[in-house]
This record gives sequence, structure tokens and C-alpha cells, in this order.
Amino acid sequence: MRRPLVLEPKEPKVHSRAVSAFALVILGSVAALILWVWLLGRYFPGTGLEQLGMRSAREITEDREALDAEDLSQMLAAHNERRRRRGKPDMTVGDIELQVTQDFNDVRRRRDTYLADRELDQLLDATNARRRARGLPERTREEVKREFGGGAAAGPPAGG
Repeated sequence: MRRPLVLEPKEPKVHSRAVSAFALVILGSVAALILWVWLLGRYFPGTGLEQLGMRSAREITEDREALDAEDLSQMLAAHNERRRRRGKPDMTVGDIELQVTQDFNDVRRRRDTYLADRELDQLLDATNARRRARGLPERTREEVKREFGGGAAAGPPAGG
């Protein structure tokens, strides 16, 4: 029969005074490092980003906005110079914004009309497939327009 293995405590080979002194030196060094970094950050002029030669996101955004504003003013000045040569009045930023809004609304209106026409075509295809299966005559776009009064199926707007 085997005897169970029992571990008996041995006397430590490490001197606790030396370990305690070493631990105090390490903890003191870490505390001194933390204090030094805190004091450096507290009393050194500028920010950490400046010390590394970097800029904050806000500064980058502000620079981009300033460049965009400068580009817009230069483009507007060149555009107005061409308009003056043709004898047309100058445009302002508000005039350009109004024109862009009108163009955007026109594109959206034409897109909606196109999508409504596609939807009508798809509905007519499905309806006519069912009518063919029952032996009924197919319906045309003009019949649908007459029946429902045009609406979205009236085709492109009068101006476009």
C-alpha cells in the first residue's frame, strides 16, 4: 500500500527583509512616476496632442470648414464674374441654395413619377396575366387613366 504524499512546509529561502525593501523601492518608483506624469501634464504648457504634433478633431473640422467657406467664396466670385461678362446679375449664396433646392425637388418629383409609372406597369402586367388566364381582354394604360382619372399614372409632368 502506498503512503499518501504530504507536503511539509519548508523554511523560506527568501529573506523577507530584502523582499520588503525591494517591494518598497518598486512601489516608491511607481508612485514617483505617476506623480511625475501628473505634474508634467498639469504644469507643462499646451496639450498632449500639441506635444506630439497632432491636432484635435475639432481643429481639423474647423480648418475644413474654413477651407470650404473660402472655396465657396472663390467659386461664387468666379461665377459672378462670368455672369457679369454676359450681362447677367450677380448671384448670392442664398440664390445658389434656392436653385439647388429647386433642382433637388425637381429630381425627386421626376423620380416619384417614374416609380409610379413603373408600379402601374407592374400592376397592369399582373392584372393582365390574371385576365388572360380567365379569358378576358387585357387592360391598357389609357383605360386605367380614364377609369382612375390619371393621378400618378398621368405620365410626366407638364413642365418636364
